Amino acid sequence: MKNNYLVLVVLCFLLTACGGESSRPYTYDPVPSLVGFDITDSYGVNTAQSSQALEVDPFIDNGLFDIFWRVNSLEDYEVNVRINSTSDSVNSLLIYSDVCGAGLRCDQGGNLICQYTPDYELSCGDGAPRSIKHLPQNSYLILEVCDLDSSYCSYRYYPVSMR
Repeated sequence: MKNNYLVLVVLCFLLTACGGESSRPYTYDPVPSLVGFDITDSYGVNTAQSSQALEVDPFIDNGLFDIFWRVNSLEDYEVNVRINSTSDSVNSLLIYSDVCGAGLRCDQGGNLICQYTPDYELSCGDGAPRSIKHLPQNSYLILEVCDLDSSYCSYRYYPVSMR
């Protein structure tokens, strides 16, 4: 009887240790997920710490301001900085674009120094200045991340007063 009990205990242990297949299918989603996007404006207002309205002034610190982002992505992705008169990326003006990923200048996050000039030109990083004369003073700065293997993109935005 003791041998049967011992065999039963060992058999239960082995079955438990092996585990089992889950009935739920495993899904793999390689598209980038935008985890965070923040701006520090001309006056030092940082969206990570404040909900105060953002202002970019070409006469304060030569119009320099900072953009920061965090992404969760298993693969390389494209990051775009855009500006628009609405909070949508459709019909927005592309200011900066780059490919990010492991071993590249930006990986799971990055930051850019941008500049707004008295001539109504906006640039970020090493991108060429773009005229934003046609946009209203109160516009939206948009950060967009896109999958390189599909048409998937996601974005976040902040309203910004371009003085």
